[in-house]
Amino acid sequence: MRLKPEQPDIVLPAEAVERDYAQAKNMGKVQLGDACLYFRRFSGTSYLPYNQILRAWLRQEEVKARMCCATANFDQFYVVMVCADGQKRRGQVINKAAGQQCLDHITAQNPDVKIGYRKPEE
Repeated sequence: MRLKPEQPDIVLPAEAVERDYAQAKNMGKVQLGDACLYFRRFSGTSYLPYNQILRAWLRQEEVKARMCCATANFDQFYVVMVCADGQKRRGQVINKAAGQQCLDHITAQNPDVKIGYRKPEE
C-alpha cells in the first residue's frame, strides 16, 4: 500500500509508516498509529505525524434527512486539527466516543497539543 504524506515537505521512511499503519486502530476514516494519524480517503491514505498537530477538537455536524413521513437526524462527528503548516485538516470518526478516543490518543502522543475549539480572532 502506498501511503502519502499529508504535508508534502514531511516525508517519513516508507517501511516505518507502513508498519505503523498496519497496527493502527480504526476509528472510521481516521486511524490511530503510534507515530502518525492516518486519513483514509477515496484517493488513498495519507499520514500526519502527531508532532505537526498544534490544536485538535471534535466537531459535530447535524444532517437532517427528509423521509416520506418524517425527518431523520443523522449526526456526523469529525476530529479537526490545526497543523504546523497553518492548514486545518479533518477526519470523520464513527461516533462521539471514537472522537474523544482520538483526542486522548493525540494528547498522549503529543502533550503539547491544545485540545478544544477556539474562535479565530478577528
